[in-house]
Parts: sequence; C-alpha cells; structure tokens
Amino acid sequence: MGPVKKKRLRKKIESLMEQIEKHKEKIETERQKSFPHEGCIAHWEKEIMTFKRQIEKASKKLEE
Repeated sequence: MGPVKKKRLRKKIESLMEQIEKHKEKIETERQKSFPHEGCIAHWEKEIMTFKRQIEKASKKLEE
C-alpha cells in the first residue's frame, strides 16, 4: 500500500474518532434533558457502532 493511501486511511480513522466524540457529547446532552429523545440517542449509538466498525476495517488495511 502506498504512502498516500495510508495517509488517507489515517485521516479517515481520525475523522471517525472525532465523529464518535461528537456523538457521545450529543448523547450526554440529550440525556441531561428532562425528557430525553430516546430515538435520537438510539440513532447516535447505532452510528457510533458503525463508526467503530469502519475504524476497525481501516486499521486492518493499514496493517497489511
């Protein structure tokens, strides 16, 4: 794998990690409300799982 592709994968992983943090903040903010919207929380939690799977795949490609 070339250096450009590795750089793109590292950038993708970094971006996904930032998205995970943003989603965690959204979840925490929503849970602090008097009537949290559970649908939103479930959606963000599902997206976090998807982001983690994408990070795992990208990390494996980096190791090749």
